[in-house]
Amino acid sequence: MLVFTLLSSAASPEENTSPFSVGGLAFGDLYYLASHHLPDTDGVAAAVLRRGYLTANADFDNGWFGRVRVEINQDGEFETYDFEADFKDAYVGYKFEDHQLMMGLQPTLTFDVIESVWGLRYLMRTPADLQGVPSRDTGFSLKGKLGDAWSYRLMLGIGEDYGAESGDGESTMGALNWQLTDHWMLDFYVDHEARPGPNNTTSAQIFAGYETDDLRLGAQYSYRDREANPHADLASAFVVKRFGQKLSGIGRIDWVLEPSIRGDNIAYIPFDPSAKATMYLGGLEYQVSDHFYVTPNTILISYGRNDDGIRPETDLYLRLTLFLDFE
Repeated sequence: MLVFTLLSSAASPEENTSPFSVGGLAFGDLYYLASHHLPDTDGVAAAVLRRGYLTANADFDNGWFGRVRVEINQDGEFETYDFEADFKDAYVGYKFEDHQLMMGLQPTLTFDVIESVWGLRYLMRTPADLQGVPSRDTGFSLKGKLGDAWSYRLMLGIGEDYGAESGDGESTMGALNWQLTDHWMLDFYVDHEARPGPNNTTSAQIFAGYETDDLRLGAQYSYRDREANPHADLASAFVVKRFGQKLSGIGRIDWVLEPSIRGDNIAYIPFDPSAKATMYLGGLEYQVSDHFYVTPNTILISYGRNDDGIRPETDLYLRLTLFLDFE
């Protein structure tokens, strides 16, 4: 079952004679901007290493496990890429029966299930991740099964700004997953984050996923109330279809139903912050070897009219994405 595998994935590196393992991955793009809403970016062509990870895992027979992951990235501004390094994960955990407890800097619950079905983090972040929802937080989580078809995930974030992409305030997250069949599932998620000033956030999200050996489908809707700031409202759908052993076709649409207040601060794929947007992603993934993937892909972002009645210029990216995976 997909979600039950996910619940123990952080604690289950490939078996070996030692409880310790080390791995890494890296991905980046050769890209060309055929058109873009930002001035002076039309015709820009460059290469970028978007992410590199070095990961150390530990998994002991007595139920204890842990991970330390360091992330190296570039800041995402066109043609001015500077390298940065920070912790991505730093946690310990304990498995007991059908449950696990984790403590430290770890993935949040917002899109962990969505990301596992999408399976193409190197190509594009999941929609909420792309729009600025933190993918990591420092705190405590508890996950486990509730019978054969249901599972739960709970997390408390302590509000410490530690490591990459951590939250800004104390947060509470909860999710229920319903495995309808061997292939279909529904995931229900809510959270609340207490931030400094009138900036508390409350989110609700539903995701439907389908997965077989050759086909993955997903659709989600997410609403985020940000008190003093405009709310965030988005929907998304994707399909990943395998053709043979080495080739997969990829399609995805994100509907940003309110202007993205993060907008031009989104690394690598900035959005115009003044207008609603629709993002289209299409690509072909080719597995060159067990560890190396090459994916030609296109991203198109079209905009509605903003408050001034102006429609921002369409963003069109032509990319060749390279992915090296030794984890």
